[in-house]
Amino acid sequence: MSCSLLAAAIVLLPASAFAEEIRVEGVRMSRDFACDGQDVVISGQGNMVELKGRCGMVKVIGVDHKVSFDDAQGLIVSGMSNVATGGVVASLSVEVTQNVVKATLKPVEGSAEVAVSGADQKVDLVVAGPTKVTVEGSANVLSWTSEAGVKAPTISTSGIDNRVTRR
Repeated sequence: MSCSLLAAAIVLLPASAFAEEIRVEGVRMSRDFACDGQDVVISGQGNMVELKGRCGMVKVIGVDHKVSFDDAQGLIVSGMSNVATGGVVASLSVEVTQNVVKATLKPVEGSAEVAVSGADQKVDLVVAGPTKVTVEGSANVLSWTSEAGVKAPTISTSGIDNRVTRR
């Protein structure tokens, strides 16, 4: 590729292709952000974060975070005693222990995917399109409801004392 073609290709790329992720690292910080399609990483302990607009991948890692979001490509909650409350996601992963997550699952294409593992997780979902759910580990509770006309999710479970219920 010639230099002029490479330069033209770079100019035509959307600004978000070069955007850095939003990072909140530390202890007991409070922040609000407009995502503008960016990925978000929240780590540390006890942070309170409100995410507005459409986010890329949101990762909540650590202990005692409280996160709210409008819309995200995907959500990963890993750690202990985190609370993530949000709008729409296409994928969700909850791992380790005692996390509480509430979200609406809507696939971008194909099926939305949910993976819950670890112990004592509480996950509350609204299913807004084809969804595959896997629950593993022990004493996890997943409750779900679906929007009008949406079929029940495909659910796979293993482990000990896990509960999956339709509200």
